[in-house]
Amino acid sequence: MQIQTHSPEETEAVGRKLAAQLQPGDVLAYYGDLGAGKTAFTRGLASGLGVIETVTSPTYTIVDEYLSGRLTLFHFDMYRLGSADELFDIGWEDYLARGGICAVEWSEGVLF
Repeated sequence: MQIQTHSPEETEAVGRKLAAQLQPGDVLAYYGDLGAGKTAFTRGLASGLGVIETVTSPTYTIVDEYLSGRLTLFHFDMYRLGSADELFDIGWEDYLARGGICAVEWSEGVLF
């Protein structure tokens, strides 16, 4: 699916709408150029899930967990990972098994 928005607010609104449809264990993998709105989209997802924490890009931590919503949100930034093999090093399978939502920025290098 490809969605084009024209502002951070519009991008967040798309994330909020999508959040209402998400089920435990769903994985959302997305990509785009630097500054394309990946984190804005994730902020919208978080808002739609009822997350109260401030959502920021997990570029250096690779994954941030938000536990306050109706479903746990695992926000991944795969930019610094070099291969799919590195997913196992960060415990990818453990996150999947926890039944939350996995929102994956820069997914093209490791998931496809």
